[in-house]
Amino acid sequence: WRTNWSNFHTSPDGMVTPSCINISPAWFQQGREVHGFSPEVSAALKGDAGRNITTSLQRSGIIVSAALRVMHPDLYWAGMETQVRLGKWAARYELDEMHYHLQHWTSVFNVVSIICNCRSPPHRDPKCQPAAFDIMTTAGMYHLVVMDFMNLGIKFLYDSGSMLASSCRLVRHYMNVEEGNWIVTAWYMRDSIHNFVGTPS
Repeated sequence: WRTNWSNFHTSPDGMVTPSCINISPAWFQQGREVHGFSPEVSAALKGDAGRNITTSLQRSGIIVSAALRVMHPDLYWAGMETQVRLGKWAARYELDEMHYHLQHWTSVFNVVSIICNCRSPPHRDPKCQPAAFDIMTTAGMYHLVVMDFMNLGIKFLYDSGSMLASSCRLVRHYMNVEEGNWIVTAWYMRDSIHNFVGTPS
């Protein structure tokens, strides 16, 4: 659904480009989470422009990490340990670009998806850890939006500036925005990265 253009709507003032990008200092490309492949820097962070992206994410990375430290301390420390182990691995194999991004990546989460002007149909996120929390924040100017955690029977008002956390692998969720400008940042951890560096569950 993140790449299906029927889920996107145009910006009323041209200020937001409808899109979804995944940003990570070290993750497995799609279909490469099997033995024999190594993590890579995500495409958005490659090259000189990628350094600006990492820098621009530092404040929000600190905020969501602090929130996770309060909500789920064990996951916070697992994320911290994973980032440290990844950094040592990247340095050992002289993966300079990855090492740079890991040094400047302030979040304990190893991936952030930035989703602009896109409705999300009911879904779960199967590549995340069942016991892990994802943290979603939103910004922009748009009409009333509700985040529906369907299998829990809970709905949240999802105003600009909101932050929600849940196990998005277990909780079926959706939200629908048809007009206005809105940007969601979804921070999460890929289980395959924790497994790659041997972080205990």
